[in-house]
Amino acid sequence: MATIQIPDADVAEWLGVLKPYQRNTLTAFLEGSTPEQAAERWLGSTGSRNIIPFGGPQDTKPFWERFKDEFRKFVCDESTYVEEKKTLDTQGAVGKAVLVSAVSAAIGATIGYSATLLAPAVTLMLCAVGKMGRNAYCYAG
Repeated sequence: MATIQIPDADVAEWLGVLKPYQRNTLTAFLEGSTPEQAAERWLGSTGSRNIIPFGGPQDTKPFWERFKDEFRKFVCDESTYVEEKKTLDTQGAVGKAVLVSAVSAAIGATIGYSATLLAPAVTLMLCAVGKMGRNAYCYAG
């Protein structure tokens, strides 16, 4: 079974794969936060603080939990996202941008969310996993 390889790279290197507006926002979110906390904040952002979302205040926690579950499945569970992992494996060593794109697209298709909007959170989570190591991440929770 294919196991994805996640590089251990500095957060600045990971953020380099994103668009400038995403990178700038995440840099601000990372001040005093872990990459996982910044990813949760990114996914919980609703735009301008001066605008109330349709339906009033909304709890983004269930979405964050669903994202984290799918991300963990992609990284840790060999029986899920099999085709996507095979595709990555056949490409040999893939760059961070390809990895972010592939993981974002796969998870986005599963949870019904745009890969473009997931990419910053995926980037931060991949950075965190790369730093701690895939095995440590998978066995930690």
